[in-house]
Amino acid sequence: MLLDLKALTGPREHLERTYPVSAFDATGDFTIGAPVRLSCDVEKIRDCYRLVGGLVTRLCVSCSRCVEPCEMALDVTFDLRYVEQALNIGVGEAEIDDDDLSTAFYCDDQIDLGKLIREQLYLGLPMKILCQRHCRGLCVVCGANLNVAGCKCSVEWRDPRLAALKELLAGKTVKERE
Repeated sequence: MLLDLKALTGPREHLERTYPVSAFDATGDFTIGAPVRLSCDVEKIRDCYRLVGGLVTRLCVSCSRCVEPCEMALDVTFDLRYVEQALNIGVGEAEIDDDDLSTAFYCDDQIDLGKLIREQLYLGLPMKILCQRHCRGLCVVCGANLNVAGCKCSVEWRDPRLAALKELLAGKTVKERE
């Protein structure tokens, strides 16, 4: 999954590639459920390359509340700048700006598209993955999936140190408590 920069013939080229599911290793966070379609424009700008495009696929993930497997469509866009690794000399302490967050490095006149795809898949995942909008999750006592069946567990938590606050919420005054 390498993009050979020497093979580019013009200052700007369009790249369309489709990678099968078997081209990617399974991670602990998700598995790829459909071929990954990568579409981007590659543009040479002085001493760097700019890749602007997107990728589309489907991921198999676990719900954050009930831990059941679910599938989600992923359509991610990116705008990245690639600089040759040899130019990464570092300058000690420096403030990071927005351009630094979209800059990556290449070496040997090749860009690793596999690394780009994996990074974009992780960045495209939502913070909280849900199998359905109103997922009820798992019972904190017995672990039953509350989407499938209810349970009779008592989930009321009591901390004796907070009893005075509970009485305040119930509307009792200081004199009534004594």
